[in-house]
Amino acid sequence: MIQVTNLTKYYSADKASLADVSVTFQPGEVTAIIGPSGAGKTTLLRSLNQLIRDDLGTILFNDQDVRQLNRRGLKQVRRKIGMVFQNYNLIEPLTAIENVLHGRLGEKGTLAGMLSLYSQDEKDQALGLLSEVGLGDFCYQRCHDLSGGQKQRVGIARALMQAPDVLLCDEPIASLDPKSAMVVMDILSRLARTKKMTVIVNLHQVDVARTYADHIVGINQGRVAFDAPVSALDDWAVTQIYR
Repeated sequence: MIQVTNLTKYYSADKASLADVSVTFQPGEVTAIIGPSGAGKTTLLRSLNQLIRDDLGTILFNDQDVRQLNRRGLKQVRRKIGMVFQNYNLIEPLTAIENVLHGRLGEKGTLAGMLSLYSQDEKDQALGLLSEVGLGDFCYQRCHDLSGGQKQRVGIARALMQAPDVLLCDEPIASLDPKSAMVVMDILSRLARTKKMTVIVNLHQVDVARTYADHIVGINQGRVAFDAPVSALDDWAVTQIYR
């Protein structure tokens, strides 16, 4: 579980990208963060693992305030928080399995990481994760030869290589065609249910949020405009979020 309380981020003295945000993200659920462009969705998501450093509030994860951790403590927390990016963040000349294995770099020493010294167990795990996301036949394909949907699934497998408790997904289907987007969202939904992970997804597509999310957080002008189960997301609520 991640519990956010009174989170605030200032971009200037008179402008807050997040203003007094309080929300709880539960394990076993997909939470969709929706709202207009520039509302603060990405700032909120990336604050959860402190890729963006905010100014006020608390972020409790496993009973620790992530905002108060030193560099070493934050590194340990980030090992349990996987990240899936809109632009994949893959090393495209490398193969799918090589990219997935990079999910273990947080556990490696500097030399082992530089030399890609992975155990057979780690290689077997990477192969298994690629099979889990439907890419068992593409393990040794170079990523620059994969489609956008396949690249995103490699990114998910890489995040899973960390064995995370939380998966943060920043616009993971924004660049994908509808069929590929559905495959990716099916995987994220299955992960939440079968692995009891906390899955948090930034989305622009309200229809996709309604289909796949259990919990909706609507952000407008840096403030929480909606926070409820997906069943409560009626047309009036959508209007309030996007007003």
